Amino acid sequence: METQSEIVAEENFSEQDSSAATLEKIFELQQKNSRQLIQSLRENLNFQNQVRQGMQRELDELKEIQRGEQFTPILRAVAAVCVEYRKLLADETLSRRTRRTLELMFDELEEILSEYDAEVFTSSIGEQRRPLLTKIVSTFKTADKNLHNTIARSRRPGVMRNGHPLYREFVDVYVYDATAGTVKKSEAIRTE
Repeated sequence: METQSEIVAEENFSEQDSSAATLEKIFELQQKNSRQLIQSLRENLNFQNQVRQGMQRELDELKEIQRGEQFTPILRAVAAVCVEYRKLLADETLSRRTRRTLELMFDELEEILSEYDAEVFTSSIGEQRRPLLTKIVSTFKTADKNLHNTIARSRRPGVMRNGHPLYREFVDVYVYDATAGTVKKSEAIRTE
């Protein structure tokens, strides 16, 4: 028979063995939790970076849009000056020096417009009228249905930016009239 000291020693050994196993199990669980925590932190950091980059991209786009929009009234005024006063170049009484100065000024104005993605445009004769970009000055009656609402003549060019008008083109258009035998000019129609 075993002595009491041997029994106590054996119990202590089995307790130590079971304690060691428990500690080892706890250590493994802690390592597993640490790995999961590190993985979660990495994923969270990646997500935060993606969100930050997306927000920065959106902010940059909004700044660009706002920057462009705040100049729209100025660009409208530049477009109006450019279109309205370019006809001065047709004046034969201008001196050569004045004509050259005006040409340079209009070139500079057009360059300013192009820097902000604005373009001067003129519709071709027979082209379908674009209502947002054109303003009707006169109409010509026609018996040809295919010519209805097409450009008969461009009087002044227009200026547009990103498909929106800064200055509408002034045009004459054909209007279908079954009773019209030939094309004839009607009274001017003004639209805003």
